[in-house]
Amino acid sequence: MKKLFILVLALVMAFAALPAFAQDKADWAFYGSVRMWTAWESVDSDTPAALSNRGGFFPVAVTDAKALTFGTEAKGDDEIAWLMQGNSRFGAKVKWGNVGGAVEYGHSAGNALYTRLLYGTWNFGSGTLLVGQDYGPYFYLVSGLCGPGGEECNGIGFGSIYSGRTPQLKLIFGGLQVALKQPRLTSSFQPTTAATLTAQTPLLVSNQATAGTGYVDRDQTLPTLEASYTFNAGPGQFFIGGIWNQYTEVYNIANAERENDVTGWALGAGTKLAFGPFYVNATFQYATNPNNSGSGPATLYPSVQLYNPATDQSEDADYLAAQLILGFKLTDSMQLEGGIIWQNGQIDSDDVNVDQTTWTYYIGFGWSPAKNVFIVPEFGIVDYNKLELENEEDVSFGKMTWFGIKWQINF
Repeated sequence: MKKLFILVLALVMAFAALPAFAQDKADWAFYGSVRMWTAWESVDSDTPAALSNRGGFFPVAVTDAKALTFGTEAKGDDEIAWLMQGNSRFGAKVKWGNVGGAVEYGHSAGNALYTRLLYGTWNFGSGTLLVGQDYGPYFYLVSGLCGPGGEECNGIGFGSIYSGRTPQLKLIFGGLQVALKQPRLTSSFQPTTAATLTAQTPLLVSNQATAGTGYVDRDQTLPTLEASYTFNAGPGQFFIGGIWNQYTEVYNIANAERENDVTGWALGAGTKLAFGPFYVNATFQYATNPNNSGSGPATLYPSVQLYNPATDQSEDADYLAAQLILGFKLTDSMQLEGGIIWQNGQIDSDDVNVDQTTWTYYIGFGWSPAKNVFIVPEFGIVDYNKLELENEEDVSFGKMTWFGIKWQINF
C-alpha cells in the first residue's frame, strides 16, 4: 500500500510539472530543398579555362566545357551539365523563448555533405546577438540567375553583393547588421609580368608552397569587418553595406623574409522596387581587391591584388559592378525575368596597366506547377570581352553560352 501511495504521488507531481516543462520546450521546424541543374553549356575557342572551367581560378559560374588547342588550331567545347546543385539543403530552425538557432547542411554535386549554416541567436530586447556560421551583413541578392554549373544561383559570381557563409559574431538591430567574421582565404596573384594574366592558368599563390620557394605564411591579425543597413521606403526596399579585410603574406625569397600587406574592401548599394506585377532590382558596387576582401567572387582577372615577390611590388585592383534586373509576374505561378550585369576590373600603375570588362545577359521563365515545385528554364551569355594590356595587343576571351533548367522541390 505504501509503495502504491508513493507511485501515485510521483505521478501527480509529474503531471503537475508538465506545464512548466511545456513552457521550456523548444519548437523545431525541419525543411529541405532539392535542386538540380540540367543544361547545355558552351565556350568559345579563346575562352581561358581559368575563367570558365570547373577547378579553375573562380569557384562559381563555371562549366565542364573547356576550350582546347591542338597544334595551332584552337577549338571551343560543348558539354551537358546534369548536376545536383551545390545549394541543395536540409536543415532545421529552432526557437526557445528568446534563444534560437539554425542548422543547415548542403549536398554538393560531388555527393559531399557540408555545413551551410550553424548558429545560435539570443534576443536581448533591443537587438539580437548571433554566434556561429551564417550569411554576412554584406549580402543583398536581387537576381534569379543560375548561370553555368548552376552552383549557387541568385547571380552569385556575376557581381552580386555576397560575402558567403562564414563563422562570425553578429549584432542585429532591425535593419542594421554589424559582424566580425572569419576571413575568407584568397591570396594575391603572383605573376612575373603583367602578361602572365594572358596565360590559360594564371598562378594563384598557394599556401602549400614549400619554404624557400616563395609564399610560406599568411598572417591575419584582425577579423573581417562587415556592416549593412536595409530599410523600406515608398515602393521599394533599399540596402547599403560594406566589407573590409586586411592580412599579410609572408614570403621566403633567397632565404630572406619578405612581407606583402593586402587590403581588400567593398561598398555596395541595392534596391528592389515593385510596381504592380512589374519589379525592378538593381545593385552597384565599388571595391579594391574585392576577392581579397571576401566580397567576391568577382569573376574576372583584375579582381585581386597583383604581387611580385621578386621585386617586392604590389598593385591593387579596382572593381566596379552593376546589375539591372527586370521582372514581370504573369500569374501567381509564372514569372518572366531578365537582366544585364556589368563588371569591370583594372590595375593602373606606373608598372602595370590591365583592364577587363565582362557583360552577362540572361532571361529566365519561372514556373511553379504545384506548391513548392519550381521549374525554371534559363538562357544566358557571358561575354568575357578582352584583356587590355598596355603596350601589348588586346587578348580576346570569347563567350560562354548556356541553356539550362533549374529543377527545385522544397519539402
